[in-house]
Amino acid sequence: MKTITLVASWLTLSPLLLILDGRWKLLPKWLRIMFFVLSPMMLMVLALAAFWCHDYYFEHYLQHHFSRRRVIENITGVRLPRYKVVDRGEDWKCFGRFPEHAYDFTLEFRKMPDEDFYENLDEHFDCFEPGKYSFSTIWGNGLEAPKGESDDDDISFSIDVERGSKTFHIRVMEW
Repeated sequence: MKTITLVASWLTLSPLLLILDGRWKLLPKWLRIMFFVLSPMMLMVLALAAFWCHDYYFEHYLQHHFSRRRVIENITGVRLPRYKVVDRGEDWKCFGRFPEHAYDFTLEFRKMPDEDFYENLDEHFDCFEPGKYSFSTIWGNGLEAPKGESDDDDISFSIDVERGSKTFHIRVMEW
């Protein structure tokens, strides 16, 4: 943390230091030239690092946010038994100029769910085949987001659960 603070203060104070040094002649000429050359380059490096960190954070956020139990429960309205993430997959497609990023999660219940869980699924999920439950929703682009999610993100969320199976699948697409 000290290093980040020192680098940030050097980047912001070095132009001020150069201006003051031009008046007061505090630094030797070679040090003024070094600050003059390095300061803009370091600001560019800092801007690129901030851009890279933003992209990395956003990707990390999507990869892990939608596999959290509380998030899934808020979106679906169904209380889930404890589970663990078995597999994460990522898919990138571009349709014309509209990129689409999809994340697939395979999750496994720690213990087999009881009948109350499946009865709760009957109320909140669609059942197209006996024993196969599906839930999907989209938000963003004018559609209201579920509790705890941002209206600014354009997300398609779907979850598939099969009765008697220990695993279930989630697909999150961001466009």
